[in-house]
Amino acid sequence: MKTLTMLLAASLPVAATAHDHQDRVVYQASDLVSWCRDEAQARYVARNITPYNWTAAYHDRSNILYVDGRLRVHDSDVEVHCRLASGARLEFGAIEIDDPTL
Repeated sequence: MKTLTMLLAASLPVAATAHDHQDRVVYQASDLVSWCRDEAQARYVARNITPYNWTAAYHDRSNILYVDGRLRVHDSDVEVHCRLASGARLEFGAIEIDDPTL
């Protein structure tokens, strides 16, 4: 039975790491939304601040993907802007957060 358990465990997929996430190639602006939210939230959580109420709109122009988002932080809305060239890996994404406290 122990051998069977080990074989089953060995056949399970390994969870994706942060590095795998960064290697992902993005072709559509809608696929950039979750990365933009996660990156913005991580910067606040690292400072022990809990952001909430993420909203976003996305579009592309030429070969650039754009996300214009908003988080509620410090009892006010904070603008978040992300961009990435279509077909580029997420590690090359740019994020701008309009919050002077960051």
